[in-house]
Amino acid sequence: MSRFPEADELRQPTILIVDDDPTARLALAAGLSQDGYRIVFASDAAEVRQRLARVDPDVIVCDLVMEEMSGDQFIRWLQADERWRLVPIIGVTGFDNQVVRADLLHAGADSVLVKPCRPSELRAHVRAALRTRHKYEQLIDRYLRLLKLRVATGEV
Repeated sequence: MSRFPEADELRQPTILIVDDDPTARLALAAGLSQDGYRIVFASDAAEVRQRLARVDPDVIVCDLVMEEMSGDQFIRWLQADERWRLVPIIGVTGFDNQVVRADLLHAGADSVLVKPCRPSELRAHVRAALRTRHKYEQLIDRYLRLLKLRVATGEV
């Protein structure tokens, strides 16, 4: 008996790249181009809000410096919203400084890269973030199946 892939298995992962520098956005996208991701761009927090109204990203790659808010403020804003709390965030910064990297991680970034980053390193971080996202989805799916079973057996 053949097995047909589920819709989620066929879906291209969506990567939201947030950077106010168009050249940096394109460089990040070029680094991910060989993996076949769907890339969505935003240049600032206002544009991110517009994109998130239409797109459910699997990973967000976010620059530290933006006009409306800093990268750590942006990450905290995402973490405060239940819809985006489980989306892995890769912080990207031009500041090669331990304090800056630690601040991004404390704010909720899952990993931090220093620009300019090598494409192989960016791809590795995105793949790791996608594995994390997949584990979150599996955990939620298992929880929902268990809950349905408990309801069906009258335990809840």
